[in-house]
Amino acid sequence: MPDTSQRRSALAGTAAGDLIQERADLWIKRVYGDVAEIEPPRQPNRATANNGVHALWVAPGEWLLVGEGEEIQIEAASSDLSHGRTVFRIPANAARQILAKGCPLDLHPSAFPSGSCAQSLLAKADVLIYLHEDGGRFDLYVPRSYADYLWRWLEDAGAEYGVAVSGD
Repeated sequence: MPDTSQRRSALAGTAAGDLIQERADLWIKRVYGDVAEIEPPRQPNRATANNGVHALWVAPGEWLLVGEGEEIQIEAASSDLSHGRTVFRIPANAARQILAKGCPLDLHPSAFPSGSCAQSLLAKADVLIYLHEDGGRFDLYVPRSYADYLWRWLEDAGAEYGVAVSGD
């Protein structure tokens, strides 16, 4: 089980913002095959949440499990991605404006409703985009090596649209 309390921020040395938050307190597993411990979504590009664990569909028979606190133990084959991914959380109203500049997905609520997730590109970097069930926030899952690059891109894109990304 990864110790997320000891996980170092991927944005060390970068000024953190008020609008876009890095979620360094999560555990992340990619799971392959049936998962008896939770009920993952069976429909492509959908997510489910149960007892604080989010299951995001990434491919047929594959899900990303994400949670806070104690990691759940599962019987299915899995890969720990906790230290290999950075998660940015952005309020939905600002995220739609900012992401429209560099992501080809249609994130309008009619095309990307609450509980949706999809893999795409953002500013030429791989990203998994997840709109929480409450519709109030997006989580962006990015490879850790691209975290600083995407943070700076999000900051620039937000400034261009008049969305304040950082508090300074």
